[in-house]
Amino acid sequence: MSEKPALPGDATPEAGFFSYSPGQSSATEKSADDGGIKHDGAGGEHHEAQDFHEKLLETSPDDMLVTKEIPPVPLLKLFRFATKVDIACVIGGTFFSCASGVIFPVMVIVFSELMGVILNFNNLIDTGEVGEANSYLDRKARHYCLLFLILGIVMWVTSFGVSACWAIAAENQGLRIRKLYYRSIMRQDIGWFDTIKTGELTTRITNDVNLIQDGLGEKFGFVFMNIVAFLASFIAAFVKGWKLTFICLTVIPFIAVAGGYLGITIAQITTNAQDKTAASGAIADEVLSGIRTIMAFNGQAREIARYKQMVEESYTFGRRSGIILGGSVGVIQFFIFAMYCIGYNFGSWRLREGEYDPKQVLTIIMVLLIGGFMLSGVGPNASAITSAQGSAAKVFEIIDRVSPIDPLDTETGKKVDKIRGDIHFRDIHFTYPSRPDVPILKGFNVEIRPGQKVALVGESGCGKSTMIGLIERFYDPESGDVIIDGANIKDYNIGSLRQRIGIVTQEPVLFSTSIKQNIRWGAVDPENNPPSDEEVIEAAKAANAHDFISQLPSGYDTLVGEGGALLSGGQKQRIAIARAIVRNPDVLLLDEATSALDTASERLVQNALDRLSADRTTISIAHRLSTIRNCDQIYVVREGVVSENGTHDELVYMDGEYAAMVRAQELRQVVRNKLEDGGDSGSHSEDEEGDVQELIAKELKEQALDLKASTTRQTTDSAKQSLNVNVVEEKKRRTLENSSDMYLMLRLIWQYRGSMKAGIPGTVLAFIDGAVMPCFALVFVRALVALSLPDPDEIKRKTNLYANLFLIFSFVGGLAIFGKIGLFHIAGENTARQLREDLFVKFMTFEAGYFDDEKNGTGALTSRLATDAEDFNKVIGTVLNVAISTVATIICALIIAFIYSWQIALLMIGCWPIQSYAQYWQARAIWGASIRLHETYEESGQAAAETIRNIKTVATLRREETFIRVFDEKNEEPHSGNLSSSMYSAFGFGFAMACNLFINALVFYAGCKFITHGWMDVMELMNSLMATMFASMSIGMLAQVLPMVPKGAVASRGIYETLDRKTAINSIDTTGDVSSTFDGHIDFKNIKFSYPIRPDTKILKGISFEAIEGKSVALVGASGSGKSTSILLAQRLYDALSGSVSVEGIDVRNWNIMALRDNMAIVGQEPVLFSYTIGENIAYGKPGCTQQEIEQAAKEANIYNFVMNLPDGFNTEVGQKGGRLSGGQKQRVAIARALIRKPKLLLLDEATAALDSRSEKIVQKVLDKASKERTTLTVAHRLSTIQDCDMIFVFKNGRIVERGTHDELLATKGTYYLLVEQQSLQVTH
Repeated sequence: MSEKPALPGDATPEAGFFSYSPGQSSATEKSADDGGIKHDGAGGEHHEAQDFHEKLLETSPDDMLVTKEIPPVPLLKLFRFATKVDIACVIGGTFFSCASGVIFPVMVIVFSELMGVILNFNNLIDTGEVGEANSYLDRKARHYCLLFLILGIVMWVTSFGVSACWAIAAENQGLRIRKLYYRSIMRQDIGWFDTIKTGELTTRITNDVNLIQDGLGEKFGFVFMNIVAFLASFIAAFVKGWKLTFICLTVIPFIAVAGGYLGITIAQITTNAQDKTAASGAIADEVLSGIRTIMAFNGQAREIARYKQMVEESYTFGRRSGIILGGSVGVIQFFIFAMYCIGYNFGSWRLREGEYDPKQVLTIIMVLLIGGFMLSGVGPNASAITSAQGSAAKVFEIIDRVSPIDPLDTETGKKVDKIRGDIHFRDIHFTYPSRPDVPILKGFNVEIRPGQKVALVGESGCGKSTMIGLIERFYDPESGDVIIDGANIKDYNIGSLRQRIGIVTQEPVLFSTSIKQNIRWGAVDPENNPPSDEEVIEAAKAANAHDFISQLPSGYDTLVGEGGALLSGGQKQRIAIARAIVRNPDVLLLDEATSALDTASERLVQNALDRLSADRTTISIAHRLSTIRNCDQIYVVREGVVSENGTHDELVYMDGEYAAMVRAQELRQVVRNKLEDGGDSGSHSEDEEGDVQELIAKELKEQALDLKASTTRQTTDSAKQSLNVNVVEEKKRRTLENSSDMYLMLRLIWQYRGSMKAGIPGTVLAFIDGAVMPCFALVFVRALVALSLPDPDEIKRKTNLYANLFLIFSFVGGLAIFGKIGLFHIAGENTARQLREDLFVKFMTFEAGYFDDEKNGTGALTSRLATDAEDFNKVIGTVLNVAISTVATIICALIIAFIYSWQIALLMIGCWPIQSYAQYWQARAIWGASIRLHETYEESGQAAAETIRNIKTVATLRREETFIRVFDEKNEEPHSGNLSSSMYSAFGFGFAMACNLFINALVFYAGCKFITHGWMDVMELMNSLMATMFASMSIGMLAQVLPMVPKGAVASRGIYETLDRKTAINSIDTTGDVSSTFDGHIDFKNIKFSYPIRPDTKILKGISFEAIEGKSVALVGASGSGKSTSILLAQRLYDALSGSVSVEGIDVRNWNIMALRDNMAIVGQEPVLFSYTIGENIAYGKPGCTQQEIEQAAKEANIYNFVMNLPDGFNTEVGQKGGRLSGGQKQRVAIARALIRKPKLLLLDEATAALDSRSEKIVQKVLDKASKERTTLTVAHRLSTIQDCDMIFVFKNGRIVERGTHDELLATKGTYYLLVEQQSLQVTH
């Protein structure tokens, strides 16, 4: 068992994730004092919450995922996506399966004839005709051995056909289903995604489709082969003696009932189990995509508990399926042996009556024996088919879903090459599909003329961004019309319309590719008419992004990481703006487009956007009113309707809501008063404007030069640091690289032996099961010989004895096979459960830099959790139990052979290497395919997860077809190689099956020779032959499950790449120093830092600053200058390359990391919420908090009234990533989550960026008050939020260039002065 990292706390699924009990406050409490915060009676939180007053959706997205029961897919419907080629392969595979199945009873008939020859030979010997007997035996032996050789060649061909045809058909269908599934996801409307979790969809792409493909492949052929062998055996038995066969058929109904129960139950259980697996994948996706937030709040234990709970539920279903599978197969095995008992008794009776002769009874019993043996092999293979039926239910449902708004539909609707931008909203009423009872827009009316610049302002959650969604036609309104250029938006072809619209959002999304490709994807048709490099560069220049891009080591070819994680917020925003510019759209939508930019960049980018919007309709949503003051029309939105509209000056003159917003953002206008000469404010505007522009240009040029110097200079200390960090990792990697996959799989089995305790009794039962058939063969030979006795009374006595022994075998065999299948299945499921948990825990220990690497993207890691554990599960649950039974059969067969004829035993041993080589051939072919598939599943899972998680961006860019092509190409790459591997594997499988017949022929011929030479007698030969036959057939059964071994071995390597990795910063390590007091004193000394994924790009270049306890410190400067990086270093999400970050005088590298983070709290620019309730998200900051503490934090964050007016109050689900809340609402929940922690060190990274003016003013007062009680480190571009800080540090390209208070920095008229000047908003009445 692997050593698992210690987890802090005792978070358990049973106890819940949070120990508080959220509940509704009384009406009195609702009207009570709101934490000292005064709300505007005309608006504010109370009115915002009234938008939700009717009732929040009672069924959460989680419920939608798991409560809907979908029946398993009917058997034939599994093949619904087969092409003519696939159907031809299926028909061919069915034919070969039937032919292979027929060979088995034919082989038994030949074998029975051989046994008859031996009995005749024995009779001739008894009469003294030795010479004639030897000649007879030699002649017949040659004849029947030749038949065995012919049957072997035919078996080789038919088995090759079975494996090749079914495998090729399954590969093709699996690829097609995977592509159709992803394509269907891409064509769904945004409302559907609001109710689905990304992790669930991506888990099904890999895990569920793999199960479907597994059920469509060779296992289908094996079921056909086994059933046909059973039926053909009965037909042959009917021909030989219909009465005896009919009597044996009396047990068939019991076998059919057991098989039917197995199929129906396993299919339904698989559906439920896969739902839970998909749900656990959704949790993993959510956690891994928000890993920095989880680290910051020490939420690892809670998330591990949540993930474990879902994995445990999946394990429960898996355990049940193992018990049912084992029980059903055990019942089938019992009735098969009972059939032998009944048939043998009846046959001996009719023999004594003279109706049958011994040879006839021998043939019938032998044929039924092999038929029963083949039928017993149906269960495990049929289980794979029923599992495919269960898995296909959800997959096919999504494929079949017809989207009401289909972005891939290129035929219907009005297509346009240009739109004028005449947009009217007429009496729009709208609710989100995920919460249909909560009105958002309530009679919304807006008219926008072509070329007009329009702005929407208002409080968070009032419906501004909803309007953007309606223009993009993410949703359709419940009533009212959206009219574009005189036509209803529903009449347009959705893809054509979206191509004419450009958008930049508040939380820009970049894709995990190069900067150049991200910008190119903004074009109307980047596939067929991509923008040139010059056009990309021009767009970047217009967005003020060219300078920083050109100084990166790889320039425009620089990879941005998942979600643009390797860039700062401002850099991402500028690339997103360049992406919109390159489209040259007819309608431009700006949703807080410059919110993440520093002041200098914002000024230039705003100018670029103003130029871009000059000849097109532009709709802007902004909280920074300075960015929209020149708009032709400004609409103030409140409670889903327009409350004011007019120009900036008109609205200010009205002195209404808009004017109040403007006043809330007013800076201290120190710069408008001449500091020394006292000149009048009216005379400086034009001159100073020119000076400002000149200073900005100078600033940006210096930044670019500084960045170039940093990226081209690779210092020795950074190289040494990188080497030291990775030396242990490289040694471990070399160890893994030098280890074979098989060794790693065996090592994993040994390491997780503790999880396989059920396999201990399972192993004993597997040995018993393996020994049953050879031991039965001994009894069976004597039973057959007893039929040829001359005395009828002796026949009756002997046959009664052997019939009773058959009955004993039925009980022993049934119990053994029930136990071994059930227990090994439980062992496999338990091991998979433990592996998933350990892998997830291991992920929680890794440093943040691990997740920056593209190959460790959320989708790839989620796919790894789903598929690697499942592949290893099959090795334990299926391969091990079959292998142990086969070993037991071989050992028993050898013992029997050695007892009766050591010559035959040695001959068998000499033949087995040939069979082993055939299976090695089969495994080697599959190995390469398994490696390719493992890589493909991770890459395609990552691609799918990234696009599904950011589906709105995909839709706005109209890049569905692009990402479908990327996904298809990733899955098609290994396809041809897999088909070739299937052919090679099929050749090995056919040879392995043929070897059974070849060995039987050789052993029989040699045995006959040994008899004629007097080296053994007839009884010894018959015992040896029976033992040989069952041993060979067992090896053939092993060949059927062998393909699982390479997949498990390849998965083992992937597992150990995670488990063996040594983390640079263990995020759940409870060792280290702890300060006796924590006052919030933090000191940065000569910090140099580069992100591990880009070690040659220096982010911080020797910064030093100190935040004294109880003081508020602000970090300001251009985007990408290192401000947010300093926040990350304070939390020790990364370690500095040189220098030190000390908290309370202790280097953060020496701190108990969990204790360190427990005393901090952060509010980020892009807040991450989890799919809990509002109360649980707030309580995330302080596990064990009381309801009163939650409510107080909500009041302080100005969200209490909003929450209390919801039907479920603090029990309201926020949805995935907080998707059911607006940006401002999410931000306030995040602020409450930080404030409830009552941290001594509060980290604010653009904490109020997403808030409207009123909320910002209220929350800023709370934060200002909170800052007086603790040390505060604030990153901000809105300088109005930090002008009262005790110390302000100005960053520029990784260095601190100015420091001082607001007034001191203004007096210097340097960089900070410029920033303030750009944000000064003159308000006149």
